[in-house]
Amino acid sequence: MVTRPGPTPPPRKIHMIFRCHITSDVRARLATVEYDDLPDGSSEAGVIEWVNYRKSEHLPLFPLIGTAVSALATPDAPPGNPLLPAVTDQNYTWV
Repeated sequence: MVTRPGPTPPPRKIHMIFRCHITSDVRARLATVEYDDLPDGSSEAGVIEWVNYRKSEHLPLFPLIGTAVSALATPDAPPGNPLLPAVTDQNYTWV
């Protein structure tokens, strides 16, 4: 959970982004739902979605890593400069 501007009430969420290669037979056995604890003690189901790295540019990811990931030449290419542009209300829509 993170503090960030915007109208969404806490808890605020940050995407966890991992770059890995998973074969289709392994992917078929992985979880497709995760449960987030809410402040009132209940939980909320969230869908786990595996996305091709080339499609990440158009996703509302936080931090703003989509453009950098989708620009990689191959899925296992070195990431280059890991510093990303600042996240502001002008370049990000808080959802």
